[in-house]
Amino acid sequence: MAAQATTRNRIIGAVVAIVVAILVAVGVRFAFDAFGGDSKEDQIAETVTEVKEQYELPQQIDQVTVLDDITAESDAIHYHYTLDGEGVETVTEEALEASVLPQLCSTEETRAILDRDIGMKYSYDVAGESDALQLAFTKADC
Repeated sequence: MAAQATTRNRIIGAVVAIVVAILVAVGVRFAFDAFGGDSKEDQIAETVTEVKEQYELPQQIDQVTVLDDITAESDAIHYHYTLDGEGVETVTEEALEASVLPQLCSTEETRAILDRDIGMKYSYDVAGESDALQLAFTKADC
């Protein structure tokens, strides 16, 4: 049981680091500043385009996580992941949310996105599971 918890915590920690690193590395805040006059949908689409230019997708992020795609929605940036490896079946939406949300709310770049009423969505297809794990955050969550 302790081994499963350790594996789950390692996976969740890696996922959180990936989420924050992708946004910070690209400097999303600067992208939004450069396109401040555009509509929210245009800002989202432009940001997704810039982020995708930084990565060859799909991209193996760590031992169990693949970033499959990043898509623009009318009100959110949507990250699509696959989790495949030992222990991934123990990861839950609640555990991911408890780890991801504090990082989103405390990181300047991601907070700037949320403060512009742009949501952040995450889908995790877990190997061997039929349903994906889904997370969605808005500035109200912070």
